[in-house]
Formats: sequence, C-alpha cells, structure tokens
Amino acid sequence: MEMQIASMAMSMSEAKVAQGVTVSMLKKTMEASEQSMQTILDMLDSIPSPDGKGQLLNVRV
Repeated sequence: MEMQIASMAMSMSEAKVAQGVTVSMLKKTMEASEQSMQTILDMLDSIPSPDGKGQLLNVRV
C-alpha cells in the first residue's frame, strides 16, 4: 500500500513537471510569434502604396 502511494506521488510530481515544461514552451512560442507578427506589421507600414491610395483619409461627411 505504501509503495502504491509513493508511486502515485512520483507520477503526480512527474506530471506536474511535464505540464510546467509544456506551459513554458507554449509561452516561448507565443512570444516568438508575437515578435514575428510585430516585425511583419512594421515592414508593412514602411511599404508605400503602388498607386498612392491609402495615403490620405478624407473624414468630411
């Protein structure tokens, strides 16, 4: 009985560590994706429109 409890405790501890690693990797992936998207958005802002459209916005109604 004591061996079963110890075994279960070890299994639970291993599962906690595995979950922590998974969450950490997910966070790193999300941060990298966010940085990539910001770089892409910055690049898009610097590209001029080929026909000049979208440069000015007429807000008069």
